[in-house]
Amino acid sequence: MGFIIKLLKLKITKVLIFLLTVAFIASLYFCRDWYITQYHKAIGFYYVSKGDKAYKKEKYQKAIDFYKIALKHYPGHSNASCNLGNIYVSFENYYEAVNAYENALKYSPNYMVCRMDLGIILAEKMADYDKAIQEYGKIVNSNPFTINIPFIFDNKKSTTANRGIAYYNMGLAYRGKAVYMGEDTLTSVKYLKKAKESYLKAEKYLKNNFDNTYNLAFTYHLLGDYNNAALKYCDAINIKPDVYEAHYNFALLLRSMNMNQEALEEFEKTTMLLDYYSNDDKTKYVFGIITEIKRRIINEGKYDYLKERIDITSLGKDEITYSKGKVVASKQKEFKMNELLKCNCRSKFENK
Repeated sequence: MGFIIKLLKLKITKVLIFLLTVAFIASLYFCRDWYITQYHKAIGFYYVSKGDKAYKKEKYQKAIDFYKIALKHYPGHSNASCNLGNIYVSFENYYEAVNAYENALKYSPNYMVCRMDLGIILAEKMADYDKAIQEYGKIVNSNPFTINIPFIFDNKKSTTANRGIAYYNMGLAYRGKAVYMGEDTLTSVKYLKKAKESYLKAEKYLKNNFDNTYNLAFTYHLLGDYNNAALKYCDAINIKPDVYEAHYNFALLLRSMNMNQEALEEFEKTTMLLDYYSNDDKTKYVFGIITEIKRRIINEGKYDYLKERIDITSLGKDEITYSKGKVVASKQKEFKMNELLKCNCRSKFENK
């Protein structure tokens, strides 16, 4: 009886093997295209891996060659297309970069990082603001699937950040359109207002972000909304006190508002930072403005103010150094220069 059972098992095994073989041969005939696709995908993945290795080693021409071979076999490999676009950007071949990014998005429309890169190149390198705004719009209007598994995986924060960055870049694109349309035209004002709206939306996602806050302040400034511009310049300076552009633009705003004492303080902070970064030409220019502001203050009869106040430009470059990311006075390590650089007149613009 045991022999018969073994014989039956052997026959059943052979029958199964035969049926599987026939099924495989039949699938080769009826699903030939599928097998060809898988074959090309395998070759594509192989060359993508070689391209990724070359990309990491900064052997960009080799990476381009490998990615191109990979994409001939497997055009839908979005990471390869996006990496290819990044390499073209480094070579300043922006048209090819756009083609590569668009190819990646053709197969992976929710590839938001790649879409962001496409928008940036369209706006900043090709001045195609309308198309860039469309790309940013797709990001902010997207509803990607988010997962939050504590200590393991969380894409909610990156999704939120991407939406905020897209709004910020949209603001830059609208401002670019406004500049292109010329100053003080109805069209330019319309786009500046759109830029302002985009920065305000970005604020909801990007907390304490210097770039967004500074550009919002600058846009308010261009729109002639001086009070809100002053508030945002103060916020930007308090986020990042050692950026001279923020102090300089704030000082110009204060000068135009005839707040000469406050303007003087901001211009002096500007010169201190310019001197530290060895920007002699701009330092001389700003010193000329300081002379004019001091003359204004004297004409206002406030000469005593000039005598009593501390001129922070008296701190030379040799007396200033960086300590743990902060500007400090070399001879007074306990004195944090960043505290001196912060905006101290914000209250004058509140509740107006």
